[in-house]
Amino acid sequence: MELQYKQQLLNTLQTLVEPLAGEAEYSVSKEADQWRVNIVSENDEELVGERGQTIRAVQHVARVIMHQKFPQDRTHFLIDAGEFRKKRERLLKSKIAMLAQHEIIEHGNTVILLGLNGYERKLVHGILAGISGLETTSIGSPDNRKLIIRPTSEVGSKGIDHAKMFELKNLEEAKYG
Repeated sequence: MELQYKQQLLNTLQTLVEPLAGEAEYSVSKEADQWRVNIVSENDEELVGERGQTIRAVQHVARVIMHQKFPQDRTHFLIDAGEFRKKRERLLKSKIAMLAQHEIIEHGNTVILLGLNGYERKLVHGILAGISGLETTSIGSPDNRKLIIRPTSEVGSKGIDHAKMFELKNLEEAKYG
């Protein structure tokens, strides 16, 4: 069944990707409880789209198709193009704890992270879950959610008026630690 699922996923992706990016190479790996498919083409930027919107749309359509073909199987998979998502994950994993320590724990600031997709917000919630003195929450409409990281009462807070907003590119430039 696993081989059948993997082959159907690759066929589905070829059908979706070729009109957008032309010929592509697909690498599939199993990470914990999910499949990760990285697609490399000459048109990776087209496939990723603005802020990752196109690759997220490809993943959504692929997920719908796979759930129709294999209704009993709820295997998770993550579709990436040119390692766009993997680079964002690495950046979050390498910087978010340092940002939280510096801005929230040491300075009492509230931080608002913009432009993260649902998977990335979940990743940040998980990274920060074990750090005492702060809490995380997501707010906003489904297509414009923000992740708020704020100090708990034990640390003290300057309040939302002093919140600092960050996008991923700001994190890349930040020098903490």
